[in-house]
Amino acid sequence: MIILIFFSVFFLVLAIFLVFQGKEKPIERLKEMEDNQKQIKDEEIRKESLIKFLAKFIPKKKGKKTQLEENIIKSDIPLTLEEVYVIKILISALVTLFIYAVSRDLLISSFLMVIAFYIPDIIILKKKKDRLKEFDLQLVEAITLISNSLKAGYSLMQSIAVVKDEMMEPISKEFNRLLKEISLGKTEEEAFLDLQNRVDSEDLKLFINALLIQKDVGGNLSEILDNIAETIRERQKLKNELNALTAQGKLTGLIISLMPIFLAMIIYSFNREYIMLLFTTKIGMAMVMFGVISQIIGLFIIRKIINIDL
Repeated sequence: MIILIFFSVFFLVLAIFLVFQGKEKPIERLKEMEDNQKQIKDEEIRKESLIKFLAKFIPKKKGKKTQLEENIIKSDIPLTLEEVYVIKILISALVTLFIYAVSRDLLISSFLMVIAFYIPDIIILKKKKDRLKEFDLQLVEAITLISNSLKAGYSLMQSIAVVKDEMMEPISKEFNRLLKEISLGKTEEEAFLDLQNRVDSEDLKLFINALLIQKDVGGNLSEILDNIAETIRERQKLKNELNALTAQGKLTGLIISLMPIFLAMIIYSFNREYIMLLFTTKIGMAMVMFGVISQIIGLFIIRKIINIDL
C-alpha cells in the first residue's frame, strides 16, 4: 500500500515536470524561430522533449481539424495535437493511479480519471478566451495607430508594421505573421482572412471587412478606421456592462450544475449503501435520469438568458 502510494506520487510529479519541460522548450523554439541563425540549435532542443517523443506513438489525424486542434492554434499554445493527447493520457492515468492507491475505490478513481482527462481541454479553452480578450482590448489602440500612420503618409502595410513594432503580444505577433505571409506571396485579402480565422474576434472581423470593402470601392481609409475604432470602443463598453449585469447569473448556473456532483460524492464517501440505491434500483435510476435531464434543461435556459449577442 505504502509502496503503491509512493510510486503514484513519484510518477505524478514526474508527469508534471515533463509537461512543463515539454511546454518550455517549444516556447523557446517559437522565440528563436524569429532569428534564422538559431533555428538549427532550437530544433535540437525541441527533439529532446520526452513529450514530443511519446507523441510519435499517437496516430496523426488527417483531414479536417478537430475542435481541440483549432483551440490549440487559437490559444497560441506551442504544442501539437498529439503532444496534448500525451499530456491528457499521462495526467488521467497518474491521477487515477494515485486516487485508487489512496481510496481503493474503483468508481471514484474512474470518475476522476474522466475529469482529469479533460483538464487540459479546459486550460486550453481558458487560454484561448484570455488571449482573445487581450487581443480585443488592444485592437482599438491598434486601429487608431494605423489610422494615425495613414494620416502621416504611411501605406497600409507600413502602418501595420508600426503596430507590430510598437505594440505588445498578442496583436503584435498576429500582425507580424500577417506581414510575413504577405511577403511570402499571399495576397492581402488571403492574409487578412487567415488572420480572421486564427483570431475568432467579432471586432477584428469588422475591421477586416472594412479594409477589404475599402480596397474594392475606395474611400478615405483613415476616416473609416476612426469610425470603426469608435464603434468597437462602444461595443466593448456595452459588453463590459452586460458582463457585470450577468455575472451573478453565470455564477448561479455554475453552482447549480456542480452542487449535485459534489453532494453525491460526499454522500458516497460517508454512506455508499444509501446513495447506491439510485443506481441499483429502477426507481433510483429513473430519478437520476430525471435529475440529469432537468439539470441540462435548467442550464440551457440559464445560458439563453445570460448570453446576449451584440
